[in-house]
Amino acid sequence: MWVESRKEVTDMNPFAAMAVKVFSGGTTAVLMTLGVTSGLADASAMPATPAPASSNVAVASPLASVRDAVRYAVFEAEADVLRIPQAAFRADLTRGITVARLARERGLNKDQFGDRLVVNVRPRLAQLVHLRVITQAQADNVIDRIQHGNIPWWDGLNT
Repeated sequence: MWVESRKEVTDMNPFAAMAVKVFSGGTTAVLMTLGVTSGLADASAMPATPAPASSNVAVASPLASVRDAVRYAVFEAEADVLRIPQAAFRADLTRGITVARLARERGLNKDQFGDRLVVNVRPRLAQLVHLRVITQAQADNVIDRIQHGNIPWWDGLNT
């Protein structure tokens, strides 16, 4: 009897297998949409290091992936509004150049930049909502914060 119950656990219903593939495909679509797959390819080229044998290993928060997805969507939108490649935008931020300075160089004040950012980030957040990475309420919260002047990296990388 024990062997039969073990067999039931290891065998997967074909419909369940399809559901897993569909769900996994959604995750892959999110990663591809956000351009994360190139980073994953780079990471796969690195040699794997064994995990520490400690029981104090921190488990990644599921909210971390949500924050990363939103952060990346906003980052892409800001680079698009500034009309610079993402790599150059990242390099500028790393060198300490603020979004405020980059916007000023393009003749945009904070309100103008924020308005353009909202227009540019809205479809990216809608895609994340559609793929069920974030909720509509979370997307609305991001838009609301930007409309009220809380523009990520406006005053630098650490803000």
